[in-house]
Amino acid sequence: MTDLTKLPHTGLHVPHDRYTLADFQQMTTRCGIAYNATVHEGERCVGVIENQGNGGGTWFFPATAADHRAVHEFAAACRMDGEPLAEEEVLDHLITEHETAQEVAKCARRRASLIRGFEEDGLPAVTIAIGAPPLWLDRADSPFLPRLARDLKASDPDVAVWEFWTGDQWKPLNLPAATN
Repeated sequence: MTDLTKLPHTGLHVPHDRYTLADFQQMTTRCGIAYNATVHEGERCVGVIENQGNGGGTWFFPATAADHRAVHEFAAACRMDGEPLAEEEVLDHLITEHETAQEVAKCARRRASLIRGFEEDGLPAVTIAIGAPPLWLDRADSPFLPRLARDLKASDPDVAVWEFWTGDQWKPLNLPAATN
């Protein structure tokens, strides 16, 4: 197997990073979130990833038959925790990777931080932008950490683990015990 590249926000291991997403749009529907994004390889459009937000699957609509084969082979080579994924899961991870990268960029422009929480079983629970730079989150003596811990516990009590984006990686957010 070829060397795989680990994407920073999802942990998805991909055979190459030549595919980029653009024109991302989403809309809340009665049954979920509908979204689509154009997939590019360099300047060339390869196809569109789409989910209609009705509880159905995420689909890839290729520009050509060759693009269909290439994306199928790309998805077949992808791994998560060493395990292969269904093509639909790969597409969903690519969307999540793109969305998270957009949020990280917004936070960087505002000198804010992006934090994310995971439930006890490791499933993602929430992603939140906060008005403190990542450097402050990395300091155990930051005076706002006790209040942040209380606020996060109150708003998302089921979150077991919090992480923050340092600018180049996700790092555990070491919060003090929340007190009332």
